[in-house]
Amino acid sequence: MNTIKSYLDNMFLRLPQTDDVTRAKMELLAMMEDKYNELKNNGKTENEAIGIVISEFGNLDELGDSLGIKQLIENKTEVSIVTYEEAKKYIEDSRAIAPKTAFGVLLCIISPIIMLLLIGLRELNIIIVKEDLLIAIGLVVLISLVATAVSYFIRFSSKLEKYDYLKINPFELDYETEKMVKSVQNEDEPPYKSAIAVSVVGYILSALPVIITPLVSEVEGFGVLSVTVTLLIVALSTYNIIIKSAANDACNVLLQQGDYSVKNKTNKKFQTITTVYWCITVAVFLGYSFITNNWGMSWIIWPVAGVLFGAIKAITDSQS
Repeated sequence: MNTIKSYLDNMFLRLPQTDDVTRAKMELLAMMEDKYNELKNNGKTENEAIGIVISEFGNLDELGDSLGIKQLIENKTEVSIVTYEEAKKYIEDSRAIAPKTAFGVLLCIISPIIMLLLIGLRELNIIIVKEDLLIAIGLVVLISLVATAVSYFIRFSSKLEKYDYLKINPFELDYETEKMVKSVQNEDEPPYKSAIAVSVVGYILSALPVIITPLVSEVEGFGVLSVTVTLLIVALSTYNIIIKSAANDACNVLLQQGDYSVKNKTNKKFQTITTVYWCITVAVFLGYSFITNNWGMSWIIWPVAGVLFGAIKAITDSQS
């Protein structure tokens, strides 16, 4: 029945959300449910029942007169159709580019590690070199890694730019395409949830080195080295999430779920707030990191920003 409800939502996507449209939609859903249950009781499989229901009730133009919304249907706005091939290619490209994007993010997160490692070893008297020289070497490595990461983002993210319209504009999927996307999402769900669980545990454990080290040793060098361990855990956890979430994110875009729902796409106020919010977040992260050179702690800005964004989204949704 979820497939039928999703198909019904797409049927009414181009119509204004008036009382008449809502009433017609509920009437049609009831008819589709009755027919579906009748077919199931007569021995039809779920896929057979869904196919028959959609073929019988799936043309809104033919049903408009009986539902009392013929005039609204004639004046409906046009919405693009995403083909089976387009949807499949988008999922494939998302999967192919995810490792490159993940690697770029990993390089950004670990970029200060060499500098911190060298400073920590100097504090422990393992390396006897001027601190300024170690910082210079660390900065060279840091800038090189960030530059490499940016080149990855520019080179590979552009390959997904042609699909940006899927995230911005409402569209429709035919039954077969939607069925394929949901099948991919269902197959990808176990490894995706497993990756989320592992990475969340990693994020939690990443705090332990910087918390425990000062408690067991007052040597400053160990404290600096503990930050490198924290950064490494965070980097690997983030890498894991990005790789394993690629297909799931693509399916959410194609099924217009979550942040990519039709409601969010047509909510211009929310889109403006989102753009401004994340631009400010990036500016704060870069400004704080470069001014204080405290890259080992500045990553905390991102999870905090994510939580605050959830609150902002809830507020805008309640007002829309």
